[in-house]
Amino acid sequence: MKYLLEAFDKNTDLQEFVVELPHDCEEELEAIMQWPTKQQGWEGYDLTAVQLSAIEALVGRALSDPLYYFQLTCNA
Repeated sequence: MKYLLEAFDKNTDLQEFVVELPHDCEEELEAIMQWPTKQQGWEGYDLTAVQLSAIEALVGRALSDPLYYFQLTCNA
């Protein structure tokens, strides 16, 4: 499964940037997102500040910015 963190401009709703998450992070994401079942490869999620912070730790860089809202997508 390929997981992408997508940042969207709060004013225009346009996608500003995308970060691909590490390929070996599925177990960590399951815990962060509290998914009850395995992902199918078409899901998308709005992220809370707590979830975004945990995902930032996974990718090893700060991404949070008040100009953007963030979503996590699952892609088969």
